[in-house]
Amino acid sequence: MDATSHIATTGHGPVSGHAHGLALRQLALGGSVLAWLAMCAVVASMLVLNARNSVRDETEGAFRLANAFATLHLPTAFERRDMLAEAARIAAEIEAQRHLSAELRDAAGKPVALALPPRLPSDGVPGWFAALIRPETLRELIPVSQYPNLLGVLEIRSDPRDEIVEAWSDFRRLMPLLAAMALAAIGVTMAITALVLRRLGLLGAALDRMRAGDLDLRAPASGLVELARLTDGVNALAAHLAQERLRNRQLQDRMLTLAEAERARIASDLHDGIGPRLFALQAAVDQAGRAAGPGQPPALAEALAAVSRHAQAIRQSARAAIDDLRLAPAEGASLAEMLQELLIEFADLAPQADIALDCPPDLPEPGEGGRIALYRFVRESVLNALRHAAPRRITVAVAGRDDGLVARVGDDGAGPPPSGRAGLGQAGMRDRASALGGTYLAPRREAGMTVTEFHLPCPSKEPHR
Repeated sequence: MDATSHIATTGHGPVSGHAHGLALRQLALGGSVLAWLAMCAVVASMLVLNARNSVRDETEGAFRLANAFATLHLPTAFERRDMLAEAARIAAEIEAQRHLSAELRDAAGKPVALALPPRLPSDGVPGWFAALIRPETLRELIPVSQYPNLLGVLEIRSDPRDEIVEAWSDFRRLMPLLAAMALAAIGVTMAITALVLRRLGLLGAALDRMRAGDLDLRAPASGLVELARLTDGVNALAAHLAQERLRNRQLQDRMLTLAEAERARIASDLHDGIGPRLFALQAAVDQAGRAAGPGQPPALAEALAAVSRHAQAIRQSARAAIDDLRLAPAEGASLAEMLQELLIEFADLAPQADIALDCPPDLPEPGEGGRIALYRFVRESVLNALRHAAPRRITVAVAGRDDGLVARVGDDGAGPPPSGRAGLGQAGMRDRASALGGTYLAPRREAGMTVTEFHLPCPSKEPHR
């Protein structure tokens, strides 16, 4: 298993934990909305508080001035003047002032009509706003008398309606402006968040490609200082993994080469050790039969025949084992030459089958381990077809692709067994493919043919530094 497959099996997948987390976009939107709602609430509270204080100060000042004005300008009870007319004039002047209200009542308590100018309408002010900033109403009763009679009463009240109208007008202009600023700030926050998420998405896509095994890919520069260090770290990790994968595959290639050399040594030992002894045993049996002559006992003749048969079977089994262990082509031959010689041997062993090879001579060099793995794949696949499927036609094709080499063996025989169990041969081919970073596809039916494939990546390049 190489470094990338280790990460793929031990690291978190692309969607691991996403369902339990909080999206950055939602966090940014919710945080900015809450922050601006809080700010709007604070600003609105400050506006209302300032308006309340201003209304209170304005109305108290106006009330004190009006009270002093009425006290100073009302005639005394001993003057011979029209006291109610003078009081009506003073009440009208007070009523005409801002923040004040005046009412004149005669001795019977009936209101005296006053000549008043039109006042500023206050119908557009919401009741809740008026209730928030309206101060306590101030009242003052000033008697209007002419000795010794009480002619009426002048009542002066604080009236903040016009001040409330102005405060509401200012509040109504400021709050939409504040809301527009909040929307603009939230928009800027979301735009910055989208930019960061887009950069993180590019980084995540690069990580997914690297997790899939494409370690030559590098994460693009984000343009953000805060993400540059993370990008550099990811690229450094990819370069390190690429180096480790190269060393791993070189080691696997070396191990396959050593294993093949060991197989060849065992085959040579079998050939040089068991072969001569089996030949000597067969010669000794033949000599014993000739020495016994024609009149030998039937039991002895049967025993000698049995020994001869078993010796011959052992020789055939040893020869088959030697053929399986030994890599037939000479060392240094190209992959196309190795496969050509292999299929010539199979054509001699199975003349009833038409075996065709499509292998361009200019294929990329897969390395010693790759050549052995591809050769073993073709040999075992063709041998399995001849042993179990009785095909009339076998095709072997090896082609180069951008991502490596693909060997494909097909036959028109009976097909794989219904059980679908993989034998030791398939397990060995799968292990070879995995060791070299490739893949092995087990036999399957496709367009009337039984097809199996072996994918081998291109020779590893020097990783980026």
